[in-house]
Amino acid sequence: MKKIDLKTIGEREFNVLELCQTLIKLVKVWSWGAHAYRNYEDKVLRFRVRGNHHKGHVYISLAWNDTFTVTLTSLQGNIKKTIYNVYIDVLVDTIDKEVEYIKEYAY
Repeated sequence: MKKIDLKTIGEREFNVLELCQTLIKLVKVWSWGAHAYRNYEDKVLRFRVRGNHHKGHVYISLAWNDTFTVTLTSLQGNIKKTIYNVYIDVLVDTIDKEVEYIKEYAY
């Protein structure tokens, strides 16, 4: 398996703190067991999750085309999946589908 390289996934700087504060307020994010938020040089937000489908880290970075790249890894940094070209309006739902979502949930 390929390991995540923080020097290559963060294309450009963005307001990581603002994104982190927004995510923390969302009930859907709570269902992921999200915690241990970390900012890497204002280019990558990382947090740990304990969802139904994914247990490990989620990395969010901003690409030059103003879309986000979401990378799911194990706790050891092995890349499990990378999702490119995620717009801000579907960022949380995109992550939710990979981490926690079960169609029988009624929310």
